[in-house]
Amino acid sequence: MKTVVRTAKPYEKEALRLAREVEAAGERRPLRFWKVMRQNRGIIDRISPYGPSEDGLDRKNPVVAALGDSVTAGHFEYTGNREELFRKVDAGLLEEQDALEITDARECYLEKFRLKLIEKYQQTSVSTINSGIAGDSICGMQKRLYRDVIRYQPDLILINGSLNWGEEQGDTEDYRRVLVQVVKALKEETKGDIVLMTPNMVLPSSFDNKRSALEERVEVIRGMAESEEVCLADTYKVWEAYQAAGYPLKELLSNELNHPTVTGHEMYAVVLMQLMEERRVSL
Repeated sequence: MKTVVRTAKPYEKEALRLAREVEAAGERRPLRFWKVMRQNRGIIDRISPYGPSEDGLDRKNPVVAALGDSVTAGHFEYTGNREELFRKVDAGLLEEQDALEITDARECYLEKFRLKLIEKYQQTSVSTINSGIAGDSICGMQKRLYRDVIRYQPDLILINGSLNWGEEQGDTEDYRRVLVQVVKALKEETKGDIVLMTPNMVLPSSFDNKRSALEERVEVIRGMAESEEVCLADTYKVWEAYQAAGYPLKELLSNELNHPTVTGHEMYAVVLMQLMEERRVSL
């Protein structure tokens, strides 16, 4: 299904301008991934200027894996009345043909990022693995870490898992504890560069955790990128600039709650591409 909700043109223009101008990438760059994107061009050693890879085999095509929730999975607006849909869920009446939300993988940030990588590295075929599952938290992501990420041995790993954190899961320190375990496991069991991503902003809802504000989890992510010496894609920083300029958040949310519009996904992709550039002067 295709998403049809669009950000109004004036707000789209300003949101994308901010995504381009705000320095939202951290200090570190995914240097190993840069090298892989430049050298692993999908050709055999005999006709490559770079020779075989470390394992002595022909160089494999680069792989990007994204661990996340509904935003990573590419979920957008609800397919009908939200209250009615959730009543069916609660009553166990949601049937196979019922879709709770529109899923449009063509418009998700991971696909947009892949296309931008192809534009930058035109001789390289890069594959993506979308390990986003709607409704999942970093706890669920930790449980499926091997199945959905590690076994693929990706060259770049994106972690975008901070929106879903209910009171039953704990406070901000509990979130920090699980996130660091995920990062450490990926550092131990893969060679890929790791990117911690801050999320898009959301509007208040009954799902909010009174023991852990999203802003607190954003600060955890920012601090952990520094302490664990991994890359940071701070999309939340762009949304903060958008909000500070007085623009309405609702215009960037397809479900009027927490799923970004196509423009919001483009903002994510633009910030991720900042990691593929030499560090810029902060504006």
